[in-house]
Amino acid sequence: MDHRTKGFTLIELLITLAVFLILITLAVPAFTRSVQTTRADTEIGDLQRGLNFARLEAIDRGITTRVRPTAGGSVWTGELTVYDGTGTPANVLRVVPAMSSGATLSLTSGVTALDFNNLGGLSAPSTAVVINYVSGAQNRTLNVCLNGRILLGGSCG
Repeated sequence: MDHRTKGFTLIELLITLAVFLILITLAVPAFTRSVQTTRADTEIGDLQRGLNFARLEAIDRGITTRVRPTAGGSVWTGELTVYDGTGTPANVLRVVPAMSSGATLSLTSGVTALDFNNLGGLSAPSTAVVINYVSGAQNRTLNVCLNGRILLGGSCG
């Protein structure tokens, strides 16, 4: 009678473990890159939707709407607020969530707010605004043209 134990040998287990570790080593960087790309797309998409909302509200209400950092100043990576007007008091229409830590958002020099007029055009500042988003290796560019068009990656031309 054969009394051999059924199961795996130590060599077979070590080889399986080595193959598994190699596969994990290859998969983790790709997964990390995928997460970073998704986060960048989500954050720039949130910003683009917030700007489009402000523009459409300006057209719909027939008034100027303003987008600016909630905290004021020029820190655009924080929470942004859409207002129905440029004076005080102004009603808050929507809040755009803050960017993730490590993300930077830079605008054309000196821009502290974006105002859309009742025709949907950019009334302030008086030039097109380029918004650059950087998070790690991820870069995105959003252009706000004078006619109000908001272009991801394109140029106002």
